[in-house]
Amino acid sequence: WRCVVDLITVTQKENQEFVVNVRKHEVTSDMSVADGGQDHGPQPVELMVGALGACLGKAIARYCQTIKCSSEGIALYLAFQLADDPKRVASITIDVELPEGFPEERKAAVKRIVHSCPVHNTLCNPPEIDLEIND
Repeated sequence: WRCVVDLITVTQKENQEFVVNVRKHEVTSDMSVADGGQDHGPQPVELMVGALGACLGKAIARYCQTIKCSSEGIALYLAFQLADDPKRVASITIDVELPEGFPEERKAAVKRIVHSCPVHNTLCNPPEIDLEIND
């Protein structure tokens, strides 16, 4: 992995809706109507859990290439539960669908792939967060 130097910018569009800009990409994040938003995009926690799934999917696809197996058809289904005090994701359940014909003897290795995922490793070893308020 390289050192990330691209600036990620998050700006308020309106109310609970924010736009996340990463390089040339734009993602809208909003809260559900029940939580005071307009539901114009995934909630921030959903984006985080989705990032975990995307990172794991990429790692599994790379592993498939390494063992010369098709990666077509990989799917990850993620569900999470929230906890309070402090408000956080308490648990994440991930069901993985591997490509058709994936070798049975390689499935145990897929479980170990989670440890090569930077998002998973970040969730297990939280980074220091330095918050500064500009004048």
